[in-house]
Amino acid sequence: MKAKFVQIFRSRKGHIENYMWRALQLGSRQGVVFLILFISAKLLTPEELGVYTYTIAFGFLFSLFADFGISKAVSKYVAEFNISDPEKVKAIFFNAALTLFTIIVILTVLFISFEKEIVGKNYIYIKYLLPLFFFLPFSSLYDGIYLGLKKFKILAIIALIAGAISVTATYFLISKYRLVGTFLALDLYYFLLFILFAISYKNYSFTIDKKLFTVIWKYSIIIGISGLGHFLYSKANVIILGKFNFFVEAGYYELIDKIFMLFTFGVLIFGQVIAPKVTELYTQKQYKILFSYFKKIVLTVFILGVITSLILFFISPFFMQVFLSKYLTENFILMFNLLLIHLPLIFISSCIAQPFVIGTGFAKYSLITIPSGILNIVVSIILVKDFGFIGVVYGVLAISIISKLFLFYLIYRRLRIA
Repeated sequence: MKAKFVQIFRSRKGHIENYMWRALQLGSRQGVVFLILFISAKLLTPEELGVYTYTIAFGFLFSLFADFGISKAVSKYVAEFNISDPEKVKAIFFNAALTLFTIIVILTVLFISFEKEIVGKNYIYIKYLLPLFFFLPFSSLYDGIYLGLKKFKILAIIALIAGAISVTATYFLISKYRLVGTFLALDLYYFLLFILFAISYKNYSFTIDKKLFTVIWKYSIIIGISGLGHFLYSKANVIILGKFNFFVEAGYYELIDKIFMLFTFGVLIFGQVIAPKVTELYTQKQYKILFSYFKKIVLTVFILGVITSLILFFISPFFMQVFLSKYLTENFILMFNLLLIHLPLIFISSCIAQPFVIGTGFAKYSLITIPSGILNIVVSIILVKDFGFIGVVYGVLAISIISKLFLFYLIYRRLRIA
């Protein structure tokens, strides 16, 4: 028995190490963003934090349109060509980077030209986002290439180095420059990621391949549309709150979103770990086993989500009192407790996305985030006019629950009849 276990461990050692490094990299990146937000919340006023989260949402929206799935498409084709045609791997970065740079320049000109109309009275902070406009999409591009090459260890080390420096600098930057320091801290993080990636990567070839360019762009559009749908759920609500001058509540919403993100990280990694096994079962047409596997995982993760929600419901006031007492307000607790209602469903969607949506070839189902996201914006705008900031919470709760349950139903039905 022991010998068999050792044999299995050795045969899968490479995969286990890759997953560990990938988990470390993702954890450090999410952790850095959370820590910058946490330090900002500690040092800034709630209204200043709201202005920051509102303004930075436009930065992430810009990055979404600039990248629009290019980094994920690059990851796919790097992995494929690294086996079939290694020479093409060298050309991928230049062709993707050329596309990315062109889009960034065009979007930057348009954004700056209409910054007052787009952002409103806080447009004065847009100039501090300009470094982010460039370094965030390009660091994502390098990340996609390293993922395709399975260089998980390098990704983790770079993320840890950039994160350690940035988090340390965040305190001093915010202490000296207040709100502006928060933008500078995030700029510093993505600048360091870009520089470290650029120094580490050696496989450059400055040749234009029109066919390769077309293939990457076509595939990236589908991924980009799906990513846009996710944005319409998350950051869009922060922008809506800011547009209606609920800047304090916009800060609350972002803080809650980051707390939820930390707690869903474990099930997200679990989903990535089981994805190869799910794909293998689906490829082998082991549909009954796969269906049973799906039901067990969904039930287990749902129970875990419910337990997590209950724990957070009871400990969150104590945590806020100890670490962020100025945010322990009636409005924050109300928003937090209401959003806890759909946390178990967030757990499930985070877990099944990679293995049961993408890994089984059902990626098209993820496109329901587009109509759902648009509906979320429309409903939130209508409700915020009638109910104030809490209307946004009502809107996202209703649409999120309905859309997630519908996605689960589609996957459930497809696996049952497969």
